[in-house]
Amino acid sequence: MQNLRKKYHFWRFYFTTRNLRKNFPFYKIKSIEETIEDAIVNRKSISRFGDGEFRLLLENSNIGFQSGSSEMTARLREVIHSKLENHMVALPETFSVKNNLNWRVKYWWLNFINNIGVQVVPFLNSDKTYGNAFITRFYLDYEKKEKIPRIIKNLKKIWDNQNILIVEGKYSRLGVGNDLFENSKSIKRILCPEKNAFYSYESILQEAKKHGGDKLILIALGPTATIMAYDLAKENFWALDIGHIDLEYMWYLKGEREKTPVEGRLVNETEKQLSLEIPQEFRKNYEDSILAEIKC
Repeated sequence: MQNLRKKYHFWRFYFTTRNLRKNFPFYKIKSIEETIEDAIVNRKSISRFGDGEFRLLLENSNIGFQSGSSEMTARLREVIHSKLENHMVALPETFSVKNNLNWRVKYWWLNFINNIGVQVVPFLNSDKTYGNAFITRFYLDYEKKEKIPRIIKNLKKIWDNQNILIVEGKYSRLGVGNDLFENSKSIKRILCPEKNAFYSYESILQEAKKHGGDKLILIALGPTATIMAYDLAKENFWALDIGHIDLEYMWYLKGEREKTPVEGRLVNETEKQLSLEIPQEFRKNYEDSILAEIKC
């Protein structure tokens, strides 16, 4: 009964706020499966835009783990206008007319569009087809979950038999303690500051280029990853802004229905944190994979 009341309030909100969205055209956005296929077949790099990237793009604001700057704003504006053939800009699926997202997620994003959608419109092209930024948010946000095993299988095809270079925050630890990347040929890492990674952007970029020449580069650094995937694509590296994919996979394996803390990870979207210690059984392989660590 409580859930029905919440859904009622959502639909009431949806219809009573339609006027706030009348100047937001909504956009052509690929499905997650189409985005994956484009990345594999055409070896495209991906830069994802979420609420944090849009807030930083619009003004010198701050988000939880990255302070804004005029430089970051300028770079995000450059990325979103990308016309590189080997690069894809990905938008939230909620910027399209059709989606299978649950009502909580729809409410949050519709409210986002109601408040700042008209400010976002000048930076987007209604004639362009964008990738799906939820390629790394494939589990919790969706109402129906029957496609998820197939999506995970297809995601794993991206790095199948590939040498991977993971560029990540110090406590992100992608793939540690799960089998997400078990079908890759090898995994190496560059550890970066867990907050304000953009302050060290040039150092991180140079290390990525130094070690990433023969590798698929997976970047988990918030807005810094959005920019870096684009810069690497300009130099013909294959780089994906991979975001929260590891956490989504962990939540999927555990059958979670909401965002929960994960042992050994810094989870910026939960209030509670578990121990950041890596379980002993995974520690050696993780430490052996580290090529460099960049500090603020």
